[in-house]
Amino acid sequence: MWIALVVVAAVAAVVLFVSSGLEDQPPLSNGDFETGGLSGWSTESWGRTGDWLVYEDGKNPPNPSLSDVDSPFDVPDPPQGQYAAVTDMEYSGVRFLYRDIEVTGPWTLHAIVFYEHGIETIYDPLCFGNFNGDAWFANVRTQQFRIDLVDPQAPIYSLEADDILATVFRTQSGDPPSLEPTPVTFDLSPWEGQTVRLRATQVDNADAFRAGIDDVRLEWAD
Repeated sequence: MWIALVVVAAVAAVVLFVSSGLEDQPPLSNGDFETGGLSGWSTESWGRTGDWLVYEDGKNPPNPSLSDVDSPFDVPDPPQGQYAAVTDMEYSGVRFLYRDIEVTGPWTLHAIVFYEHGIETIYDPLCFGNFNGDAWFANVRTQQFRIDLVDPQAPIYSLEADDILATVFRTQSGDPPSLEPTPVTFDLSPWEGQTVRLRATQVDNADAFRAGIDDVRLEWAD
C-alpha cells in the first residue's frame, strides 16, 4: 500500500511539473517597458530628429528637444503599467524599434498599438525613403506605422518580400487619423525553432505622426 501511494504521488508530481511548464509564459524582457527605458530593444533613426522613446505622460513629450512644437505631443497615456514606447519627432524621418525573438515553442505574440496622426490622410507606399548616412529623403508622401516579423539577417530597412516573414500590423490609406490603444495578436508557431526579428517602423514626411507600442509579450498558443 505504501508503494502504491508513493507511485501515485510521484505520477502526480510529474503531471503537475509538466502542466506548470506548459502554462509558464516564455520570457520577453522589458516587453512592457516598465524598466523606464528601452533595454532589450534596439533602435535606429533616419532624419534630422526623432526616435523611439519611453514615456509616462501622454501630454508631455519624453524629450522636448525632439518634439515638434507646431504639432504638440498628445497621445494616450501608457495603456498598460506606467510606461510605454512612442515615437516623437521635430522633423520628417524613419524610426525603427526592434528585437530578436527565439521562438522556442508554439507562442502567440501579443501587443498593444496606437497612433496619433497630425493630418487626416494616411499614406502607405511600400517605401521607407532613402538614407545616405547624413540625410533622409523620400520621393513620395509616406506616413505609416507598421510592425513586421523579418529575417534577422536582413537589413533593418528591408521591405523585400523574401525578408518580411509576416506583417503583424500596418496602417493603410483610408485608415482614421488616430487609433486608441488596440490589442493585436499573431501566431508565431510557424517559426518554432527559429529566431525572428520583431520590427516596429514609423515613417513621416507630411506632418508629425506619433506611433506607440506597449505590453509586448509571448503566450502559449491555444
